[in-house]
Amino acid sequence: MNQTILQTLFLDNLEIPAEIAKFCDTIPEYVQAEREYNRATAELMDIIGYERYSKFESALTARLACEVRAYYLFGLGLRRELLAGMAG
Repeated sequence: MNQTILQTLFLDNLEIPAEIAKFCDTIPEYVQAEREYNRATAELMDIIGYERYSKFESALTARLACEVRAYYLFGLGLRRELLAGMAG
């Protein structure tokens, strides 16, 4: 499939983040985890200060984003292999 089409559908679609946020808000475990995360964030910021916490959160977010992308790409690879195996 044309990469430009995929980029338009998924990366350039400004509605996707809002739709994902709405979907997550319907998952009780997510809502609870977010509440606990916000409490822990406030507590940690009180202890180490905003600047140090912000640096930590930026590094953690970058790492987690790379990990999520790896899981996603790994899953795409598995699906591609399965479909190729089924077609062949």
